Amino acid sequence: MSNRFLKNRFRSIIDKYLKGTSSVEQEKMVDYFYDSIPDEDISETKLSAIERDLKDSIDRSIKKENRLKRRMMYLKIASAAVVLIVSSFYIYNNLNQKSNVVPLEDMQSSTTEINTAPETPVFVLEDGQSYTLLDSAFERLSYKLIDGERVFILPDDLPITDDSRQKLSQIKNPTDKVFAFRLQDGTTAWLNPNSTLDILPETDGKRLVRIEGTVLFDVQKIKEEQGYKPFVVKTALQTIEVLGTKFIVNSVNTLEDVLLLEGKVRLTHNRYKTAVVLKPNQKASLKEAEANILVTKSTDNYKIEAWHKGLFHFENEKMADVMAEISQWYGQTVTVDPAIKDIPITGMISRYKRIEEVLELIELTNNVKYHREEGKIYVE
Repeated sequence: MSNRFLKNRFRSIIDKYLKGTSSVEQEKMVDYFYDSIPDEDISETKLSAIERDLKDSIDRSIKKENRLKRRMMYLKIASAAVVLIVSSFYIYNNLNQKSNVVPLEDMQSSTTEINTAPETPVFVLEDGQSYTLLDSAFERLSYKLIDGERVFILPDDLPITDDSRQKLSQIKNPTDKVFAFRLQDGTTAWLNPNSTLDILPETDGKRLVRIEGTVLFDVQKIKEEQGYKPFVVKTALQTIEVLGTKFIVNSVNTLEDVLLLEGKVRLTHNRYKTAVVLKPNQKASLKEAEANILVTKSTDNYKIEAWHKGLFHFENEKMADVMAEISQWYGQTVTVDPAIKDIPITGMISRYKRIEEVLELIELTNNVKYHREEGKIYVE
């Protein structure tokens, strides 16, 4: 694929962004890449054509709102930004020291499968009845925009009928999107696709929830006479106790991870009762059949930012690990041939509605193929 094609593709996306005609995913990608722009300069000779187009667009748009104006001016000044953004629209294959590239935006899928994922989360009340945002009890659920993201505010109880109110006991996210909820105590929880959050009754003065899948928590501090009220997250393998902090829990099958962003948490293995205390930017990993809890320095914080922007972000990760993350997101089984499981992948991919779109991009950038067989996906 020629450099001219790459530059033209990049100019097209930036032009749409500046004119206000870009798609939601294009805008998210530009916003995310802008935040990753380094300060150092590079040679302008490599990017003169792109820079001229950016300058013309900036001059035409100088009267637009301050946020967009600052962003355009920075794009004009920092030539390094163009290189970073152009390269970031592609997924790279590092096998045999080669870098084959393919554009990640505006790609057309060769499949005709229709996306059938639900469009709304499911709320289960204490009587076991299930509702969605389309039902009368939830259709007027209030929300706040926090950093441009819609966060649904969950009340203490809900009016199911004129004379009946019930408490919420479970939230399921069967959709292909991330949904954010403000719990009754002020804690915010972001549920990944195919994730579940159970809201349990308080026990011994502790706030309790149970999760399956991947959930990011921003815990609200509640001060009482004896100190801060604990917030406890239960999973299949562990119990996590926090006071006020921000962390993400990945609870899938027999392997679980906890990444701490702020504050302090204590993890206890449910089976072996081994425990560790995490500090910010540390990651704990534990397995069902092992008593030891592995604590390492976190290198995955960039994934949190990409997650909020609707992107996958891989940094020199093995094909097997990439497919495990994609498999979890879409809730579909992906089996990787052992011969290619260690191929390194680096790059960013939009979280498309269908898993086929992501797999087709990886096919184009690596010497691999995928196929379906009896409801399962095989990559080889």
